[in-house]
Amino acid sequence: MLRLLKILIETNLFISIAAIAFLWANIYILDLNNECFVILTLQVFFSTWFVYQISRWVYFKKGQYTNQEELVVQWFQKYPKFNEFTIYGSGIVTIILTCFLEWKTIAVLCFIGGISVLYPFQILKPFGITTRLRDFPFIKIFLIALVWSATSVILPATESAINFNERKDIYIVFFAQFIFILFITLPFDINDSKVDKTSDIKTIPSVFGVGTSKIICLILGIFYCLIMLYIMMIENWRSINSIYLSEWTICSIWILAILLQIYTFSKSENAPKWIIKIVYDGSMIIYFLALLFTKIR
Repeated sequence: MLRLLKILIETNLFISIAAIAFLWANIYILDLNNECFVILTLQVFFSTWFVYQISRWVYFKKGQYTNQEELVVQWFQKYPKFNEFTIYGSGIVTIILTCFLEWKTIAVLCFIGGISVLYPFQILKPFGITTRLRDFPFIKIFLIALVWSATSVILPATESAINFNERKDIYIVFFAQFIFILFITLPFDINDSKVDKTSDIKTIPSVFGVGTSKIICLILGIFYCLIMLYIMMIENWRSINSIYLSEWTICSIWILAILLQIYTFSKSENAPKWIIKIVYDGSMIIYFLALLFTKIR
């Protein structure tokens, strides 16, 4: 079982599964029509796989992985042809699937896809700026939160042709999931803080310290739990004659947040990278299962 998890992490399939799990968690929260998301689900899976494969392949080819013991480095070294095949294959499938989506969904995808693909490149090099998009001080974590929250909330909303003026709750859920992604992404920076300091990469932990970053995580977690309580109240009020979110739903999300908080304070600084990925990327899968098994309908 452990070996299977490591293979899923090495191939970036684990994060792709987490992406569609988080997508469906928000589909449940917003109570959207489940029948129109097959193509979007496949598109999100393959596009996530493509983005993570190509970004990490670029880092690998440029020798930017400082830790040669990382599983992803070992995987690229062992199977370079396979990884090239998955990059081209997932990219082609992503383009094909995108053509079958609603035009508003495609417009949003172009925006977040542009951020995701350009993330590891020196896009301002023609202007004499060699800094990669991800290396601008403190910006990385907010770009990740923007892309993931838009993918999981805005895309299903546009694909189901919802009138945003009639469903203001979409904006609240988007903001809430932006906070959640910050909450589960900051521990990655905590884990990388020593390397980032050496490489002069300015993240919140490398500049303000690990202790301060853990406090920020605590504040984000508490704030997120309160927002989700409010969301549960307004969603059930909106569907007062057919309530679909139960008390167990909010309780399970709170329990998940508490467990993540405990792990952040106790283990995030020194845990192996693959464990960090299982815990925090895997939390999106647990989040989906919590919604799946506690929603009333």
